[in-house]
Amino acid sequence: MKNYRQSSTKTKGFTLIEVMVVIALIGVIATMVQFSFSGKRPEDTLKEASFRFTGIFESAANYGLLNNVELGLVIKDNSYQFLGYDGVKWSEVAQQEWLSVQELPEGVELTLTLDDLPIEEPILFDSSVFTEQANEYLSFDDIEAKKEQQVVPQVYILSGGDITPFSLTFHFNEQTSLYDDLADLAYRVTGIYSIPLSIEGPVLDDE
Repeated sequence: MKNYRQSSTKTKGFTLIEVMVVIALIGVIATMVQFSFSGKRPEDTLKEASFRFTGIFESAANYGLLNNVELGLVIKDNSYQFLGYDGVKWSEVAQQEWLSVQELPEGVELTLTLDDLPIEEPILFDSSVFTEQANEYLSFDDIEAKKEQQVVPQVYILSGGDITPFSLTFHFNEQTSLYDDLADLAYRVTGIYSIPLSIEGPVLDDE
């Protein structure tokens, strides 16, 4: 009689982190698809850009929380990017292209506000701790040289879920606004301590 050995197959499942990250990315993609069928009105352009940023930011916050990673947001006039902190420096997050530089549509600009927000509690953390840790073993000359080269985020997303209170306004640049009379259109994304973020627009009440 022949003996047959039954082969056992190990099935590798997905971890909770992998599932959560995939869900977050699906949310970002769904937001992008939603607006791909919208009209080409100027307010739709601003709405799409602001909602897309919100989706990516909230996904980044969830990613940092699940992977115990400190993240930072770098804002420029017409782009934004998320960086990771490795205890020494800020750099791009490996194998996460969705956190890389995101360019805004032509004519759209960003204005970042970190002050004058409705904050009643003290800031939950001191962002200077990142700089102190990174410069702990460097000489004065090395520190000064590093400051000139290093990109420092304006908004921080801590691994515990806390974020720097901020307000980010999506609007048309001066040239585009004057040409098409779009100065009154804008969308504002605000974050106070944690996600979710809030969105206002297409006309802001700043009175």
